[in-house]
Amino acid sequence: MREYLKNNYVAGIKTSPLRSLKFSIIVTLIFGLIAAIVGLNSGLFKLDLIDSSFAFFLPFTLFVFPSFLEESFFRGILIPNNTRERGLKYALVIALISSTLFVAWHPLNALTINKGAQELFLNPYFLFVAFCLGMTCSLSYIYSRSLWAPVTIHWLTVFLWVFFLGGRNLILE
Repeated sequence: MREYLKNNYVAGIKTSPLRSLKFSIIVTLIFGLIAAIVGLNSGLFKLDLIDSSFAFFLPFTLFVFPSFLEESFFRGILIPNNTRERGLKYALVIALISSTLFVAWHPLNALTINKGAQELFLNPYFLFVAFCLGMTCSLSYIYSRSLWAPVTIHWLTVFLWVFFLGGRNLILE
């Protein structure tokens, strides 16, 4: 296990996300378009600026959890760093598995730990957007081999949602 973590998770932390910046930007823009269409049409997103006394601390808080911690597990630990070399079919299967587990984590979290998140984490539109985010982060990680690519994508998504699209910060509530 120690060797696996060294060759995967630690390697992912040490790898620069800049080596696949163009790919990460493209998949993030595709995700953003899908999320905007689904989020705005379903009411999941609504143009609304944050009004919180915690706004100054939120970017850092949102970076640590959910972005860094969730990406560390769902990408850095679950996806082997050499997935890209095993071919497109294997990469897509691994991305689907990681993304499905990422989606499943949200209802599980709401039903066991964070009961205040049930309305959101059981919402099928939220779960669909979360799946798309999971696929985006998985593919970005597989392509770049850098944990920082999916962490940045995840953080940017949650930051925009909480600060500008009426999202709730579930940590400070």
